Amino acid sequence: MNPKEHVRLGAEHPLWDRIQIVLIGSFLVVMFFDDVSTLTLGYASTLDRISAYPVLLLPAAVLIGFGTYLIKKSHAAVFGKKGNAELVDSGVYSLVRHPMYLGGLMVLLGFLFLNFSLIAFAIWVTYAVLCDWMASYEERDLLRVLGEKYANYLRRVPKWLVFSKIGKAQAGVRSIDSQSQRPA
Repeated sequence: MNPKEHVRLGAEHPLWDRIQIVLIGSFLVVMFFDDVSTLTLGYASTLDRISAYPVLLLPAAVLIGFGTYLIKKSHAAVFGKKGNAELVDSGVYSLVRHPMYLGGLMVLLGFLFLNFSLIAFAIWVTYAVLCDWMASYEERDLLRVLGEKYANYLRRVPKWLVFSKIGKAQAGVRSIDSQSQRPA
């Protein structure tokens, strides 16, 4: 889709794309060098890794599969529409307010299940914290642009936890309201 055809409602932090590229790239480089060092230095026996794979493969596959699903469906919902910009609150956006970010986090976490590295885990935690910061940044702007319609959406749909709609979204509205009232 031509980016000029897509109408944006809210603002994204101008550095967010670069931050994501650096963090995801760092994560993948660390995972690669961890694998290479495991093979060349042999600090983890192949038998240990093979015996752990059946236990870790299922949760990794679930995380990677569901994360990919969230990313694919959220991109289709947001970038597949032309014309007037409007609040998307159906499909995966009825489950969680930030399915693109959550999907990315789940995919990376799935890879961590397959090959755990403390450095990669630290990068993943940093990425998770920055995703939450970015999501709050975007929510403040969408609240400013869409007003009560978006505030109702914040109350209805949880920010991150797909399966915990009760009470979680309520806290999100209070958090966004208090952050938007802070002096800039």
